[in-house]
Amino acid sequence: MNLHKHARLTPRGRALLVRRIEQGLRVEDAAQAAGVSVRTAYKWLRRFRQEGEAGLADRSSRPRHCPHATS
Repeated sequence: MNLHKHARLTPRGRALLVRRIEQGLRVEDAAQAAGVSVRTAYKWLRRFRQEGEAGLADRSSRPRHCPHATS
């Protein structure tokens, strides 16, 4: 896995964040413990609920398409 140097959470940290929330910790408290914003915590929780463990993996930031690309 190739993590960038400013990453707050690794996939393992994301799983821990989600597990804490699923065990009853408030999202705000779990986010603070993980050092991320509440919005980010909700994002990882939503991805986990939609996709399971696979949703916690890193995703590419590369655009899916470029409308101005030359052929």
